[in-house]
Amino acid sequence: MIGQLLGHYRVVAKIGEGGMGVVYRGHDEVLHRDVALKVVKKDAQLDLVGGKTLLHEARASSSLSHPNICAIYEVGETNGELYIAMELVEGNTLKVLIGETGLPAESVLRYGVQIASALGRAHDKGIVHRDLKSANIVVSADGLIKVLDFGIAKRIDSEVSEGTTLMIDSQPEPSSVSGTLTYMAPEVLRGEGADYHSDLWALGVVLYEAASGQLPFAGRTTFEVTSAIMREMPKALGPPVPAGLWAIIQRCLVKEPKQRYRRAGEVQAALEAVQSAVIVSRDPAVDRNAPSTTVLHGVQHVQVKKGDFLLLVGTTKGAFLLQSNAQRQRWKVGGPYFHGQGVYAMAYDGRLGQHRIWASTQSIWGTLLRSSDDFGKSWTNPQEAAIRFPSDSGVSLKNIWQISLGRTEEPSVLYCGVEPAALFESRDSGETWSLIRGLFDHPHRHRWMPGNGGLALHTILLDPRESRRMYVAISAGGVYRTEDGGDNWTAQNRGIRVTFMPNKYPEFGQCVHKIVMHPDRPERLFLQNHWGLYRSDDYGENWSDVANGVPSDFGFAMVMHPRKPDSVFIVPVESDEFRCTCDGRLRVYRTRNGGANWEALVRGLPQKGAHETVLRDAMTADSFDPAGIYFGTRSGKLFCSHDEGRSWQKILEGLPPVACVRSALVEDTSGPGLRPTSPGVSPSTTSSRASRRVTTNPRQTRR
Repeated sequence: MIGQLLGHYRVVAKIGEGGMGVVYRGHDEVLHRDVALKVVKKDAQLDLVGGKTLLHEARASSSLSHPNICAIYEVGETNGELYIAMELVEGNTLKVLIGETGLPAESVLRYGVQIASALGRAHDKGIVHRDLKSANIVVSADGLIKVLDFGIAKRIDSEVSEGTTLMIDSQPEPSSVSGTLTYMAPEVLRGEGADYHSDLWALGVVLYEAASGQLPFAGRTTFEVTSAIMREMPKALGPPVPAGLWAIIQRCLVKEPKQRYRRAGEVQAALEAVQSAVIVSRDPAVDRNAPSTTVLHGVQHVQVKKGDFLLLVGTTKGAFLLQSNAQRQRWKVGGPYFHGQGVYAMAYDGRLGQHRIWASTQSIWGTLLRSSDDFGKSWTNPQEAAIRFPSDSGVSLKNIWQISLGRTEEPSVLYCGVEPAALFESRDSGETWSLIRGLFDHPHRHRWMPGNGGLALHTILLDPRESRRMYVAISAGGVYRTEDGGDNWTAQNRGIRVTFMPNKYPEFGQCVHKIVMHPDRPERLFLQNHWGLYRSDDYGENWSDVANGVPSDFGFAMVMHPRKPDSVFIVPVESDEFRCTCDGRLRVYRTRNGGANWEALVRGLPQKGAHETVLRDAMTADSFDPAGIYFGTRSGKLFCSHDEGRSWQKILEGLPPVACVRSALVEDTSGPGLRPTSPGVSPSTTSSRASRRVTTNPRQTRR
């Protein structure tokens, strides 16, 4: 073969040989560059159809232009020899570098970020590697990762040498396809095929191998290895492997594919978060002298006085404030605040004599928690996120889904529910935040599955009588309760059905959409599930179905009447496939007897062609008598009833999709009126800075 021409490539020297074929150094006689030529072994099973399939795979893979992916130049055939011309990568395979002892954590993180980035690009193009392993990863002399054989090796394995992939070869040949079994995900062994999730499993195996020098699942025979992959947990990796890296590896190696990371980009972000903590302790790019407040110009503001009523409306493109009086007939609108940013959670805090509005903002610059003490005229301007996961956690903040006030007797306490599912607490009015480790370290956490909206902790309920009892709801983890202030949590899902799992009544894994409680009857809770309406009369220990007479028990929003413990409001939608109101009729349903029956409230609501969706936090109630009920839709409409649902009026339309609606009665505007504070900055310091400086960042200021 040496000296021969394959197409316009001259074979120069043999580089290596593996189960797929022989690899040669070649020279492109047309473009005058060195290439790698992989000559596929001749096999009777690789017929014309197989050759065409290989050509299709190579064409798809050749579209992957990425610095960490070995480029494929051409697939051709000369005199019966099928060959693949690829980028020639000089260096050692990761398998060789790992050796028997593994690599330093810094190297594992650096290489892992690049591998995850390569997978992310391939997955975005609809290409699954299907045979990722340390022998298919080359590290150049300057530390650049190149992932080989995207979309090709596994295809040939399955169609040409299927039996070979299920054998363990004792020969340590870097380019051999033998040994693939040790990187196979459980679902692949079950015959379910390979997809993005199985690539992430293989990435977890590679990271484990790189960190320890050992494979996470091993055995003397094919049966022993298969059994270990299907049933056993990998041996824990302790120091010097950072806890955050170990957490990432564990998440990749979860047996159930949907409980792993959703995409390679999430693994990359998590690795980068741990990498930053290992390399530096503080981000030098943060400008400590930046303005601590943002004053919004060119935005319509509302003038608020004592006794006014407010609606806080968060949308996917900013926040709005609506002002009215006790009659709630006419409204003035302020905003949009945080123009173009997603605002999925808002809250009003009137404790300590203040009138503080909280809002989470999500943009390409990250998720930040901001506050205003002057009804939106100025907002805190944090230069770094106050709510962030510890560096050893292996995860990074995606979104804030819930902002909840602490108990009346704890006026400085706040809680936030976030994605990925976790609970944060502040005990100094939001200046600093800490992760509640009791929930984050729960043994169930790695088996919670993200729903369509992500793995979100979206509901926080505090028992008004038991100061250390709290509930949270997670999609899709279920309801959890603590009796000791957050140190320990138990799943409270007995009786809640899961339609999308083989076991319809598991201990956890329910996709709860919302739970509510009345302060006068804390033992009773109501729950809107992903298919199902439920009530518990024993603090969540047991749940019973109360979907009596509703057109669908699927929905998101659920609101408790402020004074009547038996009265609850919901907005049913048709199904999880068609998440719009049933029959194109916008109807709010109310029960006044704890779910024994439900009545449709339709007066003033559109009953034809109203294919609306109301999200879980886009509905709220006020404390007036009669109570007002409010909700916003994904089509940007805002509806109000000031007579407990008997009649409705549309108070605003043309908004971006509504994500949250909250109500607030302004009882006093003459309190301390604290200036907005950035996390970690005292009110006095912020006040003096704010008097001298106004931000002109175009991302945050509109003129």
